[in-house]
Amino acid sequence: MKAFLTHPWTLRFIAFALGAVFLAAAYPKIREPREFARIVYHYRVIGPSQSLSPAVANTFAVVLPWVEAVVGALLVAGVWRREAALVTALMLVLFLVAVGWALAHGIDVEKCGCFSVSGESRGAGWKLIAGDTVMLAAALWLVWAPPRRPVEGAGS
Repeated sequence: MKAFLTHPWTLRFIAFALGAVFLAAAYPKIREPREFARIVYHYRVIGPSQSLSPAVANTFAVVLPWVEAVVGALLVAGVWRREAALVTALMLVLFLVAVGWALAHGIDVEKCGCFSVSGESRGAGWKLIAGDTVMLAAALWLVWAPPRRPVEGAGS
């Protein structure tokens, strides 16, 4: 089983799939940053409050989708796989914390903001936490998977 999980094609597939998910997630947020900012506000983690300016949430709502797009593209292309997977894992931890925060504080997040920012979208709940946890495991596997060994005599 370990040989399968560490095989270069398996790692490429995992990276490609994870990257495709993040590219798909980034697209609607990049197209409609105002709608995404409204969703960010609703989580009440960094949204406008007496202590935080709306600029914090607005900046987050504009920057995050571009980070998702860049790491998604890097994973799909297979470039800087470990680094992109590490940033992906950090974002997934951030998403898990935000959803956990909303659930713990009884905040009903009607739209999670994952793949759609307007129209129908899934809510933030236990299914979302389960899905993000699976993606976190995949990202961490890409970070910690043993690197390929160079072929003897190659490149000489």
